[in-house]
Amino acid sequence: MNKAVIRLIFINITITLIATGIASQALTQENFPGNVGLIILFIIIFTSTFISALARPNMHLGKYPESAQNSINSDNSRESGIVKWFNTSKGFGFITRDNGDDVFVHFRSIRGQGHRALFEGQRVEFDITEGDKGLQAEDVAIAS
Repeated sequence: MNKAVIRLIFINITITLIATGIASQALTQENFPGNVGLIILFIIIFTSTFISALARPNMHLGKYPESAQNSINSDNSRESGIVKWFNTSKGFGFITRDNGDDVFVHFRSIRGQGHRALFEGQRVEFDITEGDKGLQAEDVAIAS
């Protein structure tokens, strides 16, 4: 598991435990008239959720946090290659770069919405990043 994810889980659990402790102490030691106790509980939980959201790294749908990406293309140049194979049911495959090396590609890295897939022999353009298990293609687009 990614260190950023473990850190986020730890922060969320810690904040939740602190908020629960404060809320339970406040509600059991004080006699609040009417719904004041529920309002205080709502404020504490809302505040803890807000703090947790601030602690979360900037994540985009289908992308890794910027800090987790180690871009190989420092000059922002795009690579091109041909799809070696892509398993649509498993959602991943490999692209052969123009230099002959193979790179992993996951369906979340393919541009577009809905069902995203690549086809064997298809020419594509992409960025290269260093993932946990080696090189992988990101921001994959069909070559024009």
